[in-house]
Amino acid sequence: MRTLLAMIVVALAGAAAFAPAGSATNECHGIQSCIRVPGPWVVVPAHGAAQYLLTCPGGKSIVGGLDAQVTSRDVRVDFTGRLGAPVQPGATTTRYALFRAVSTSKRAQLFQPLLGCVPTQGGGGRSTVSARVSPPGQSLEFRSRIVVIGPGTVRFGRVACRPSEQLVGAWNAVAFRTKQPPPVSNAVYVKATQVILGKKVIVTGSAADALSIDLHAIVQVGAECAP
Repeated sequence: MRTLLAMIVVALAGAAAFAPAGSATNECHGIQSCIRVPGPWVVVPAHGAAQYLLTCPGGKSIVGGLDAQVTSRDVRVDFTGRLGAPVQPGATTTRYALFRAVSTSKRAQLFQPLLGCVPTQGGGGRSTVSARVSPPGQSLEFRSRIVVIGPGTVRFGRVACRPSEQLVGAWNAVAFRTKQPPPVSNAVYVKATQVILGKKVIVTGSAADALSIDLHAIVQVGAECAP
């Protein structure tokens, strides 16, 4: 079973780059007791990139499969995996996955990250790789917060590394919590800006009055922390 899951992680990492919106998704293909976790539709800027952290529920499952949907084949999606052998859930993946989308489109596009989570026993699926001292150093830890943005509102959110960690990177992403991809034109109605203060990443999210409340807009703020 462990070998099968390892093959699925690798195969789905590649498949995620080519799944158009509305097609069948494969994050749970061949995995028993799989928990499907669909993410929101994340805005990818024209000729730009976006990141989104998606987490397995309940703290007692790990990522066993991944997939993604996109609104254009000009969007390529991958995820950040951890070093270790063999490639498998619990080593390559933990309880979350950081997705990255890169677009060559001339206009904004959307992608939806998808997880297939496998229940675990005991420690919640934390990677044993991150606890080892290896030549490249311990794996980064990713932390995020969600800010809900309504029409005509301004909201603030922040996330921080722990006192023992160093902040080495940050991101923010605009997304819509809808089952189907909303019109890409709605991306212009939500803006996000971020500042870094010490080990804190602070994001300001704002939405125009024209934004529909049915789009359930959010802004994610994220921090990349080095143990």
